[in-house]
Amino acid sequence: MKKTLLTLTFLLCVIILKAQLFSEKSLYSNTTGIRGKYFNGTGGRGYWTYEKLDAFGRTIEKNSHKKNELLGKDLYQYNDKHDITQIIYAYSISNPQRVDTVKYEYDYINDRIAFQKCKWFANNDSTIYRLVANQGDSVLTYQEISYHCPPGKKADHSFERTYILTYQGSLLVKKEVITDDKTREITSYEYYNNGKLKRRTIKREPEPEQQGVYVGGPGSDDQFYRYAYDREGRIKKLYTIVENKTYKVATYSYENKTRD
Repeated sequence: MKKTLLTLTFLLCVIILKAQLFSEKSLYSNTTGIRGKYFNGTGGRGYWTYEKLDAFGRTIEKNSHKKNELLGKDLYQYNDKHDITQIIYAYSISNPQRVDTVKYEYDYINDRIAFQKCKWFANNDSTIYRLVANQGDSVLTYQEISYHCPPGKKADHSFERTYILTYQGSLLVKKEVITDDKTREITSYEYYNNGKLKRRTIKREPEPEQQGVYVGGPGSDDQFYRYAYDREGRIKKLYTIVENKTYKVATYSYENKTRD
C-alpha cells in the first residue's frame, strides 16, 4: 500500500512536467542527483525520492522512501536517443524477494518513435505502440495493443486503444484516447513560455454518469500548475491549483557537478 501511495504521488509530479505519450526525456546538465519531497498524498507526508544521474543528466537509479524506510529501488538504461531501453525494479517493499525487468524496443522515422514494444519479464505481458498516421508531424496517431500471458498459456490480446496526439512545435497540446468501446478522453494542455505545463483539462465522451475520484493528491479535470525555480532554471517547488485552492505538491533540491 505504501508503494502504491508513493507511486501515485510521484506519477502526478512526472506527468505534469511534460505531457507526452512516451516516457519523458529529462536531461539535467551539470547535475548528479535530485532529491524530491512529496506532499498532499493520501498517505500523508514523509515521502521522498533520490535520483542518481549519469554524465548526460539522465536518471540511472531512483530510490523511493517513506521517512527512513526504503520503499523501492529502480535502475534505468537508455539508447543513444535518450529513450529508456530497460528498467530493473531491483527492490519493492511489497515483495522484497522479487526483481522485475521491463525492456523497451524502438523503431524511428525522422527521430519520431514509430514503434515501441515494452515487455515485462516477470509475467511476459507486453504492450506495443505503433504509429499508424502522421499529418506533417503535427498530428500523430498511434495504436496501442496490450497482450496478457497467463501462466502456461499463449499470450492473448487484452485490449486496444488509439491515441491521437496534436503538437504545436515540440509541445503536445491535445491527446485524444479512443478505447475499444469507442469512448473518448480528450486532454488539452496549455504551457508557460518556458514550455512547462500551465493548465490541463480533460473532457470525456460520452460524459460518465459518475465523476471519477482523484487519488494520490489533489486533482481535477481542470487543473493548473505553478513553479518556483532555482538559479539554474530547475524546478525547486511545484504547486497545483484545484478549484482556486493552491497545493504544494513537491519540492526539489539538486546536487551539482564539481568543477575542475
